[in-house]
Amino acid sequence: MRDVFDIINIWPCEVYHSGLIWAPKQTFIRKTYDKRQLSRIVYGQREGWGACEQTIRGHSGEVTSVAISPDSCHIVSGSADDTVRIWNFSTGEEERVLRGHSATVNSIAISLDNRHIVSGSNDWTVRIWNLSTGEEEHLLRGHSLPVTSVTVSPDNHVVSGSIDETVRIWDLLAEKEERILHLNEPVRSIAVSPDNYHIVSGSYNTIQMWNFLKGEQEHICQFHSFFVGSVKVAITPDSRYVMSGYDDGVQTWDLLTGEEEPVFPHSEPVKSITVSPDNHHVVSGSSHNNTIQIWSLSTGKCVRILQGHSDKVTSVAVSRDNRRIISGSYDRTIRIWSSSIDEEESVFPYANVKSRAVTISPDNRLVVIGSEDNTVRIQNLSSGEVERVFRGHDGIVTSVAVSRDSRHIVSGSLDNTVRIWNLSTGDEEHILLGHDHWVNSVAISSDMRHVVSGSDDRTIRIWNFLKGEEEHVFHTHSEVNSVTISPDGRHVVFAYDRTVRIWNFLTGEEEVLKGHSGSVCSIAVSSDNGHVISGSVHDKTIRIWMIGKKESRSTPPLVISFAVSPGSCLVLVGSEQDETNPIESIFLSSMLTSVALMAWGDNITSIPIFQRLLSGESLPLGNFLQAIGGSGVTPSPITLAPDYSSIFLSNGEKCVAIPAALRDISCAAFSSSTVWLSHESGRVTILNID
Repeated sequence: MRDVFDIINIWPCEVYHSGLIWAPKQTFIRKTYDKRQLSRIVYGQREGWGACEQTIRGHSGEVTSVAISPDSCHIVSGSADDTVRIWNFSTGEEERVLRGHSATVNSIAISLDNRHIVSGSNDWTVRIWNLSTGEEEHLLRGHSLPVTSVTVSPDNHVVSGSIDETVRIWDLLAEKEERILHLNEPVRSIAVSPDNYHIVSGSYNTIQMWNFLKGEQEHICQFHSFFVGSVKVAITPDSRYVMSGYDDGVQTWDLLTGEEEPVFPHSEPVKSITVSPDNHHVVSGSSHNNTIQIWSLSTGKCVRILQGHSDKVTSVAVSRDNRRIISGSYDRTIRIWSSSIDEEESVFPYANVKSRAVTISPDNRLVVIGSEDNTVRIQNLSSGEVERVFRGHDGIVTSVAVSRDSRHIVSGSLDNTVRIWNLSTGDEEHILLGHDHWVNSVAISSDMRHVVSGSDDRTIRIWNFLKGEEEHVFHTHSEVNSVTISPDGRHVVFAYDRTVRIWNFLTGEEEVLKGHSGSVCSIAVSSDNGHVISGSVHDKTIRIWMIGKKESRSTPPLVISFAVSPGSCLVLVGSEQDETNPIESIFLSSMLTSVALMAWGDNITSIPIFQRLLSGESLPLGNFLQAIGGSGVTPSPITLAPDYSSIFLSNGEKCVAIPAALRDISCAAFSSSTVWLSHESGRVTILNID
């Protein structure tokens, strides 16, 4: 039930509608109630519940450290947003935000008596907080550089390590520094043995073992590799071994002798490590493939891999009963995992492959996806099956476009090329060479005679669609973020810096539209060729321009973002957030390098949503995504909340709530009855809305 707990908690009446939609295929609840569902997932449905029980969101920066209270009632996290947060372990609800640090919180620890939280930060301080009240009780100063690691010994001493090459031991209650250990190298990680006899520190190439009571160095352990990166350390509950995570794996050392024990080979650099309280397993977090690996301490074999995070796993912890694993990540989430599951987790094609650009073909049959694995992927919108994968780019695919007859695809990439693909045969028909920097945006003219591309090399290039030859180069003064071609093929419209520019194909004249106070991220041309729509996530406005006139009508200040929808529809994100509320829930503008917008109808100012915007009316439903059909396409009746909590119908009726674990959405596309969602983890979900 944790998987849909937020749905039950916020919308209890939705449990038999929204909650059941997300229930995995082989679960009892799905088999019992499946026939009652109107809306359903047609692709991306899990077989079983899987290991991830809950995803906790709230930090506005990377989660750097997590800890579980000894009574297993709370999770405590530290973050690059300079805060320490306390969460309810059972519900995942945020209970307190502890503010005081002025820089990233690197490390969190909780005292064994369950009374205190200790935090170390880039502000060079160690702070002690009351776990029950959230009040700061002590501020420990002494380090001269960022504090990278903190822990609490069994006898209630705080131990802190720093880039200043020292480990400092403090009396937790007396607020007094008792001892300084000089290591002669930056400290990245520290641990105290459960028997209270040893301190172990990890640096860049070595680990050092110290006598805790005497403050004397006992062993220095060198790695065989020339450079192993930042070393993370943990000590087994029986105080016999040190587990160290580094770039090539997990290394074991005898704590008493300092001798090297077997290595657990790891395919990716280890960013975090801990040992289960029952002394049976080592849990490590990866910095590259974003996974958590569970190792048998007796055999040295990896027994389970947990996937779900979309960025580096920075910290892991295991509950006292050994049943739960907690992880923190650069993706700004905390996840609660079951450490032992009977069923295998579902494996999705292209897992961990992020989508950077997406559009739906004009015939509403296919989804075209540009990905970070340098491919263009074609997916059937109805079944979700991958029909074709185009390979050829040597860099991330940033922009995709489909020809009006749905027979060709054009893609732009960080490899500085534009490529034209035949959708039927899968052949690469042309490689368009000319740009000498990243291609941010591509578009195809409605008559399929031209391709236009915009690049960081400060040029707009116009290509012959059939021949693949360059016909025109237009030089700009800044990187080009977005380009499009008017439906009549007479104008190229592009955005760079704070301006929108219209270039006439026939006369070569340029019209400059000024009014935005921030960089323009996206543009569109109305189907009647009379208006241009421009949007900026920096000045938070949409402007509507009449071609031939340099005045614009501006919407009230809004936080806006865009994504591609069927037939190059406009998708607008509106937000009533104030300046003190960071825009952390809106990902689309940062994930999509290029976006395409198109207004609907002959008179865009007659569109109801634009009438409301221009009159100064607040957008309904608080925060929402509004899809407006374009270029003769029927407007999509589906809307998506920008915090990704719900899917709405355009009449304002909420039809499906989305579980928190599935709100890591990087790209979205819509048709009249289908929602296509690409997740940060690489997972794809397709829903039919009835």
